[in-house]
Amino acid sequence: MTEPRRRETRGTGWIIFAGIVMIIAGASMLINGLWALHASNAVVARFKDTLLFEDSNLDTWGWIYVIVGGVVLLAGMFVLVRQRWAVMVGIIAATVQAIFAFFWLFSPYWPSAIAIIVIDMLVLHALVAYGERGDYDYV
Repeated sequence: MTEPRRRETRGTGWIIFAGIVMIIAGASMLINGLWALHASNAVVARFKDTLLFEDSNLDTWGWIYVIVGGVVLLAGMFVLVRQRWAVMVGIIAATVQAIFAFFWLFSPYWPSAIAIIVIDMLVLHALVAYGERGDYDYV
């Protein structure tokens, strides 16, 4: 007689946390990108000579944020159902975001940069430690 296979539930909370944080981060980026695409000329003039890649308008950054935000949002949804590609996208997104947050550490926005780095490290922990397991039962 064989023993019934026990489903592992350790780490499920971490994966749910990672998926929700990715969904929120992706939605935020998507909304910011849509804002940049529809920004008025007065707002665009304020950013003149301060943007990397494109200083004449916010459209370039708007499209970058819309595309990346959409990918991270979808990956967050698929992390919740344990898709391997979504875990990899989440690891890459959290790593890149944490690296970019380091650039803000010596600015007036350092508290939010530290918060972003800490949250990204928690997402990385969740995805690296528990993201590869496929035998979870969400309880």
